[in-house]
Amino acid sequence: MIDKLIDGSLMPHGHCLLWRKDLLFLHFGGDLLTAIAYFVIPIGLVYFVRKRDDLTFDWMFMLFAAFIFFCGLTHLISLVNIWHGFYFIEGLAKISTGVISTITAVMLWKLMPMALLIPSKVILEKQNAELRNIKIQLEENNRSLEQRVLERTCELEKMATLDSLTGVLNRGEVMRYANHELKRNRRYPKSFSLLMIDIDHFKNINDDFGHLIGDEALLHVAQSISDGCREIDIIGRYGGEEFLVICPETDTDAARNLAERIRKAVESLSVENLPKITCSIGVASYIEHDSIESLIDEADTALYRAKRQGRNQVCAII
Repeated sequence: MIDKLIDGSLMPHGHCLLWRKDLLFLHFGGDLLTAIAYFVIPIGLVYFVRKRDDLTFDWMFMLFAAFIFFCGLTHLISLVNIWHGFYFIEGLAKISTGVISTITAVMLWKLMPMALLIPSKVILEKQNAELRNIKIQLEENNRSLEQRVLERTCELEKMATLDSLTGVLNRGEVMRYANHELKRNRRYPKSFSLLMIDIDHFKNINDDFGHLIGDEALLHVAQSISDGCREIDIIGRYGGEEFLVICPETDTDAARNLAERIRKAVESLSVENLPKITCSIGVASYIEHDSIESLIDEADTALYRAKRQGRNQVCAII
């Protein structure tokens, strides 16, 4: 069997070509170029598969490489058979090529349903466009969410620092400002005063007209206080109907004038459905040894003096 395979004594293919140079050139050149190409292509496929570890069907590339290699082998043997008749070897190479070709064809058709599921370039571009649109929408949603979070944060900060009814600072926040102003004045001694403002007979307003009218009265009084104060003054609701005004860099006389201006503004309030409203105001100024609590106590003392003296007036601790 081996002797038959290596028996090259059969009639060379060149006899069929009558040893004509033109025919020899065409057949030799064609088989040579084809054989070289068929050997180079499998090398390229193997290199490609080894460099790409993300291929789903890498074994199919290897089958194609084997198929093309055997095709090249048959052309190489045909090249030799021009001068030597190794037709058994050529036949063995051809039958091997046929077998590997058949296996490749069968496996290719089995693979076809899965291969068809691979998205085309058009589909990929469409999906990429959809993903870009989704990304843009997500970015817009994120911006919108961030804006809502910022707005909600501002609302929570307001809720934490402002009185929900009147819109001025709540007690905790106005006390924080008062302590801050006190510390600043201890380091850089300057005039510093407090106004304690109380609506006269507020309980009677609630009892006679109802709490809704009472709330409206508080709202308008807070607005009158704000209108009468300067930009540097800090206003807060200290209690039910009491307001505290922090007056930085303000001595007793200036604080008394400011308090009088506020008292007149409240007295001149004329709002439909609201009764006549007045307020009493106590004024206290910072002395070096004062704490914020003692300063508020002094303003409270002045306030109650104003109430005992007939209300709707300003009293100051001298």
